[in-house]
Amino acid sequence: MRKKFLLVVTLILLFVSLAGCKSLLTNTNLIDTTYGLTTSNISSYISDANSSPILNASIGLQATVEINVDFTYSYTQQSFNFWGSSSQTVTQSVSAKASGFFINTDGYILTNAHVVTLEDYESLPDFQYLKTSVTINYADSQAMIDATVVDYNQSLDLALLKVDTTQLTNIQYLTFYDLTDPNDSAYGTDQAVMLLYGEPVMAIGNANGYGLSVTEGVVSAPLRYFTNSDNSVTRAIQTDTAISPGNSGGPLLNAYAEVIGIISFKIVDSSVENIGYAIPTYVILSYISGFDQSITYHTTTVRAYS
Repeated sequence: MRKKFLLVVTLILLFVSLAGCKSLLTNTNLIDTTYGLTTSNISSYISDANSSPILNASIGLQATVEINVDFTYSYTQQSFNFWGSSSQTVTQSVSAKASGFFINTDGYILTNAHVVTLEDYESLPDFQYLKTSVTINYADSQAMIDATVVDYNQSLDLALLKVDTTQLTNIQYLTFYDLTDPNDSAYGTDQAVMLLYGEPVMAIGNANGYGLSVTEGVVSAPLRYFTNSDNSVTRAIQTDTAISPGNSGGPLLNAYAEVIGIISFKIVDSSVENIGYAIPTYVILSYISGFDQSITYHTTTVRAYS
């Protein structure tokens, strides 16, 4: 059931050429990640409640990146005719564009597993990945940075990437709003950190592969459950924020630019409008905490700008 909703199919079919659409960085080997508002004028936006979306967009854009993935894979193709059957090895290449965001200054980036895999193709006979190339770039920059896939979990639809930080300066990261897991005994009590129906949210991502963009909406439902084909259960935040192919892996932010989830999938149907889903932070943080090596991440339970 989950495969029906995942953006992966559309992402794989999306072959977008962005040549000439972004400005080149020149005369430097380091990429300055500063984007949008400067430190000197942030305080004025914090004091002006009506301008908080501008502040949130600035904070989010500084930590969010466009992800470009090139896959080369092979599989066995069988053909049948009057004289019998034959098989041959087929090699193909596809490209995908998506989103991700920095979770610390060590160069770790969070995205979706379906961004760095071809899950729907892996059932082909003798399927093999021959090469997977992942690069990232910032908004308004064609300077590509190689990224390594540290790990991915297709059941959770989460993946962790890492880049060489010597290529970057002033890395910005996003803070997670530490939501209480519904399985925790504190959930539903006064001690729980929970989302509210109708609270404003913002999604940042590489929509349609055109480059980073910002959309706004609300929390349509704090928690939805989906039963997958393997009988596992996916928990997700429902939002009416506009989500397009390429938004996968981008952050869903609350009114204080804190990550409440990572954009994962949407329902695509002629009778449906603006029903998208994000993986909540309690799932994300459990995933990150499960690595043997210590990976730094930042959380808060306070609804306020840090």
